[in-house]
Amino acid sequence: MDYKAPHALFGNGPEPLHSIIKERLKLIKTFFCVDGGADKLIQMGYTPDIILGDMDSVTQKREQYNCKIVPLENQSQNDMEKSLSWCVDNGIKELDLFGFSYGRDDQHLASLIIMKNYSDRIKMKMYTENSLIFCINDHTTFPSLPDQTISLITLNRRTKISTNGLKYSLDNEVLNSPGHGISNAANGTNFSVHPSDWVWVIMNYIQ
Repeated sequence: MDYKAPHALFGNGPEPLHSIIKERLKLIKTFFCVDGGADKLIQMGYTPDIILGDMDSVTQKREQYNCKIVPLENQSQNDMEKSLSWCVDNGIKELDLFGFSYGRDDQHLASLIIMKNYSDRIKMKMYTENSLIFCINDHTTFPSLPDQTISLITLNRRTKISTNGLKYSLDNEVLNSPGHGISNAANGTNFSVHPSDWVWVIMNYIQ
């Protein structure tokens, strides 16, 4: 089936409030909702196209949603992981993620790791109430605002990173500690990151 892009995977975290998220949602053409994420999306005035999951957190009867429902029953994976597997199987190449920061540290950490594990198959960006998050392993250029706070995080301490357009530049260097890549800043309207392995790029909102 042909799903119109841009695509979004909408989780069951707190309803997004930031203006940047609200503006991005207006551009989404296809909403894949994870269980109770469908209720959050409806509360915001949008209509789910597909609901994915075991339906254990929805508030209405299935027939009331008036959209396709795809049962995903694998209990060894959480809802985000099951839904991303479905997206891979259905040929989705790019995806915006909403509602996966939750407010719980354990769930947010798991979401970031799951994002990394699927980033070789789906190009993703995650919107939270504080930042826009990417996970990349090749040269990527990002639009930015001057002085926007940018952080780089990797799980592999041997990862070599080069940057351009950041206040504190890296030239094929490793991050010497977990905090080494935190709180950098964009010099202007774009910056680039070239890593040898997977890196999370976290762009904190200015407004």
